[in-house]
Amino acid sequence: MQNITPTVYKKFPLILLVFILLVVNGSLLISGSLMAQEDHSMHAMQGEMAQERPESDLQSPIALNPSSGSEIGSVYEAFLSPQQEGGEEEDTPALIPPQFRSTTPSVPRNERTSRGHAVLEFTQDLSRAYVFLAVENVNPAEVVMLHLHCGRPGQLGPIIVDFSLAGNINSYLEDGVFALEITNEDIVAAASHGNSPIDAFTSGCPIVLDIPNDKVKTIAGLELIAREGEIYFNLHTSGQTYFGDIRGQFHAVSNP
Repeated sequence: MQNITPTVYKKFPLILLVFILLVVNGSLLISGSLMAQEDHSMHAMQGEMAQERPESDLQSPIALNPSSGSEIGSVYEAFLSPQQEGGEEEDTPALIPPQFRSTTPSVPRNERTSRGHAVLEFTQDLSRAYVFLAVENVNPAEVVMLHLHCGRPGQLGPIIVDFSLAGNINSYLEDGVFALEITNEDIVAAASHGNSPIDAFTSGCPIVLDIPNDKVKTIAGLELIAREGEIYFNLHTSGQTYFGDIRGQFHAVSNP
């Protein structure tokens, strides 16, 4: 038998490596060729299945005008009164934190003369909303909170817009009239305001009740809740802090 010299042993790893590279390269070439053939066949099939359809000759029944999205679309109205909230301040639950408790004497609901009238309107593209409020027999200096809430009549619901995050509500109401533009940022600010456990329930309105942490973040979401009759205005004073001094449930205006 012929002897294998030490030189052959030294060269054997190099020979083996070259052999492996040739095999792998050949496999890759074959695999790439097969994949290219399959890709070509798939594109050919898709071309046969998805032929371009001609446009319809029908005309839109509504004149299309994208710029009209900035015009006012849906409008809602609310009249605020003490009687739209059921509880008295003395009924405030014992576990409610101090910031939601009255700091001055409360007046029974049927003895209050405070009233309000509000309008909430939305642009057609739902990029913005505008709120208007006029109040009577309300001392602006005593107003401690001013919110839009989501909730059915008589129900205490979470805050969807907190107007104190936009500016000084006492200054806003100094002349008894308040008007402000609302954007998505205002809704997000209310939903993310505060870090305490109670804020998780009082700040931001859930899109669906089954997922309470998935909050409404858009004007479109606000309008949908208003359309369902579940948006209300609540003005809180130092004497009527927990339930609020006057409340008004929004309803759609037929012919604004």
